[in-house]
Amino acid sequence: MREQILGCRLQEENASAQSDENFSRTHHHSRPRRFALLPSTPCPLPPSSVARGFTLIELLVVIGVFSMITTVILANHSRFNGSVLLGNLAYDIALSVREAQVFGLSVKQFDSQFQVGYGIHFSNSSAYVLFADINRNNRYDNGTDSIIQTSSLGKGHSILQYCAETALNAKNCSNSGQSPITYLDIVFFRPDPDATISTNEPTVYSRGMVVVTSPAGETRTITVASTGQISVTNP
Repeated sequence: MREQILGCRLQEENASAQSDENFSRTHHHSRPRRFALLPSTPCPLPPSSVARGFTLIELLVVIGVFSMITTVILANHSRFNGSVLLGNLAYDIALSVREAQVFGLSVKQFDSQFQVGYGIHFSNSSAYVLFADINRNNRYDNGTDSIIQTSSLGKGHSILQYCAETALNAKNCSNSGQSPITYLDIVFFRPDPDATISTNEPTVYSRGMVVVTSPAGETRTITVASTGQISVTNP
């Protein structure tokens, strides 16, 4: 290949010199010079100018890398969507508690009555209830108190547990081994912005907690303090 390229260059130089000699002989009538004529052969392109494509192995490697990156992106996207949905659910529950607090403080009329409380009732893993505390006993009584709205969790989400905690950090939960609580009520009455937290246990509680979980096992915790503060945390 190298000899062919050198030969081609020599042919080009001889052709250029012969062209100059012909021009000079025509115009100046000088004696022509002799040139070594080489056989006329097509000049190969230098290796650097030859276009190269992908080999089969290179193409398979590129496809494999692209498939791996696509799989990772799709997996992370699905996990991100699940986390967003769980966060939205936790904030929806927190907003429902806030709605009960606003109803209680603003003395929302219910069936021509003003002196009623409003609260949230948790007793199962798939739904919770916003209710009006007609008999003002700081808890939900089926058949006496009125249900304003029942909210279902859906999309595979559920309430993992609900707990009530005392000022001494003693905690009773719905999944406790020895004496689990069967419900959790958070009630608000005017003019007190504080929350009354009650369960089936006759105990004074300082906060209530609801833990929601996603199908992937992620959790969010909604905490309601007896002072009326509401927060959502990601453990």
